[in-house]
Amino acid sequence: MTRGDFKWRSREHTTYIRWKDTKDVHILTTAFHQSAVEVNRKKKDGSVLKVSCPLAIREYTKRMGGVDRFDQRRQVYSVSRRSRRWWLRLFYFLLDASLVNVHILYTSVHVEEPINQLEFRKHVFLGLVSNFTSRRRASGAVNFLQRRRHKKDNKPAGVPDNIRLGGVGIHLPEKTAKFRRCRQCSSRINNKRSRYQCKVCLVPLCIEPCFSRFHCK
Repeated sequence: MTRGDFKWRSREHTTYIRWKDTKDVHILTTAFHQSAVEVNRKKKDGSVLKVSCPLAIREYTKRMGGVDRFDQRRQVYSVSRRSRRWWLRLFYFLLDASLVNVHILYTSVHVEEPINQLEFRKHVFLGLVSNFTSRRRASGAVNFLQRRRHKKDNKPAGVPDNIRLGGVGIHLPEKTAKFRRCRQCSSRINNKRSRYQCKVCLVPLCIEPCFSRFHCK
């Protein structure tokens, strides 16, 4: 085969095409048939040569940038894991694809408040898990948010917003065995301690006014 030649085989709605460019190009498509168009190729001397090319390959080349960007976004924070069960790989791919597509839709709607993919996945995870736990958490188990966020927007660090602000009716004080530093008002200069904590957040708080302030925006 010389440059521009191609061969094809078709069965029902699926077409296989082999095209000779500088090297062999193989493609399998259900969207296009064996029709051909002309594309421009540059020679070493800078001149342009018109080469016959299958329509399917030209259309794929035109849109392949979107495929590459999707693969790049999907692989950065992929949930995929190795498994002997083949169907799990398909499940992981569909889950990653759903998260990437939803993040694109979210950023297209919330243009004024953009959010990166990592933060978006955190919000999705926290929304799914909420305050569920299979065992009672230790007092420091919720300290997984970055503390520099506390300095930036003056919000108490250590408890996710969807837990701290959601279903406040179940956030009730309970007495503890010892005094602990209040999460809301205690500081290095002013060390305030309390024997009460929130039953859900499991953080020590002064009954008045810290308990109500902690559970309000």
